[in-house]
Amino acid sequence: MTIDDREYAVAKLRDVSYYRLSGYWYPFRKLTAMVGVREDSFFSGTTFGDVISLYDFDLRLRTAASDAYAPVELSLRAQLGHELGELDECAHLKPALLGKQAQGSSYTTWLDKYRKELRRSHEDFVAHHQSKYSGMLPVWAAVEILDLGSLRYLYSFSPRSVQDKVADGFGLSSPQLTSWMRSLEVVRNACAHHGRLYNRVYAIKALHKPGCRTGLNPPDSSRDRAM
Repeated sequence: MTIDDREYAVAKLRDVSYYRLSGYWYPFRKLTAMVGVREDSFFSGTTFGDVISLYDFDLRLRTAASDAYAPVELSLRAQLGHELGELDECAHLKPALLGKQAQGSSYTTWLDKYRKELRRSHEDFVAHHQSKYSGMLPVWAAVEILDLGSLRYLYSFSPRSVQDKVADGFGLSSPQLTSWMRSLEVVRNACAHHGRLYNRVYAIKALHKPGCRTGLNPPDSSRDRAM
């Protein structure tokens, strides 16, 4: 790899770290006869500037991804909170009103995590409910303090009728929406922790149904990477 400006490279490695940048110069490493294995040397013509350009592109990609999933996430929270609120204002705390998935230990584990998130929250609306209602949040407020994993579990605990109504709002079936929530969670976590999106293999794949909704048709099945 050619490094034209050593001082710039040292400063960049200090700011970003060798380990993080290594993920971006990996595609520039020469191939070996073994599938999935690269040499320690680089293709001819590779420059440190190429690596930084790829790193900067991935930063912009994460920003674009965040802009895209944010309204989807907000809509998920709002719709699930509304549909569960139609059952009971505290449906999330009453497993008897929820589906079969809420009748086991997974719901107990979820409830423990929810209570921890509630105690850690510094949101004004949480403080308001703490002072006036002993911290008993209605479900449409509770969904706002859940991380995406907890939100997905609450969706899975919901009665199938609720799942179907929420999924229908996105033009999906409930199994499809569950898979999309899992995929969204992976991408969101990568963005939140400044992880690499470019050329990353995703083991979790969202379920597709051709013609279900514009923009959600199956991609090329031979591709399982972000780019």
